[in-house]
Amino acid sequence: MLKTRNAVLLVLLGTVLTTWAIGLIPFNKLPVSSFWQVLASRSISTISSLILIGLFCPIAFRRFKGRLTSRRFVIGLAIVAYLQLPGLIHSAVFSASLCHLLEGLVFSMFIGIDEELFSRGLIFGALEGFGVGIAAAISSIHFGLLHLGNFFWGGQSLTFTLGQTLSAASFGYLACGLMLFTGSIWVPVLMHGIADLPMQFFSNAQFTKEVTGGANWIGVIVESAIFILIGWTLIRLSRANKTLTFQS
Repeated sequence: MLKTRNAVLLVLLGTVLTTWAIGLIPFNKLPVSSFWQVLASRSISTISSLILIGLFCPIAFRRFKGRLTSRRFVIGLAIVAYLQLPGLIHSAVFSASLCHLLEGLVFSMFIGIDEELFSRGLIFGALEGFGVGIAAAISSIHFGLLHLGNFFWGGQSLTFTLGQTLSAASFGYLACGLMLFTGSIWVPVLMHGIADLPMQFFSNAQFTKEVTGGANWIGVIVESAIFILIGWTLIRLSRANKTLTFQS
């Protein structure tokens, strides 16, 4: 278990590294498209998280695997499908060309891998010694607060960013619940990638209008309440018998 001071320092170090230091690397100077520049940045961020996990909280690596035959794993995938497929179906994803679809899928999955390994891998792992409930709550709030940077550097309106921050925090809590219930970080990675996929098919004008407008507070609050309720339920259930499989 990391001592309180060491855990706080690790959270601060990881945050500074992934939100500021890596941004100083001039990926935009690479002789490739912006798609590959972003993938390079995300890859470096992911590798940094893995190194920090290995050095300071290697116990988190036990969740970097998953049994496909586990009933919990399948239930987790069903929850992801129930929550994410409706938005996916009503987006422009399925009207895109195969090439564009594959590019968008790779891009969104890199986001999911990078951010989940950081927030649910490193940050949750650094705080896990203080209890699952505390680790889930703090790491989720931390994940939400990271989105405040979109107001300062992303050109988003304040109200949209505040709504996004609340949504992200509740999404993070749901992701913690899925990870703990299934025993695998890859279920929340998949959910995160699917959740980010529709926005890859926004036009520039559509994206700008979306992020510079106001927040749909009723939708944000309802969605956040659902995510928190499901996440809380999964965390409670994760403490039940973990040996339940289709073969049992």
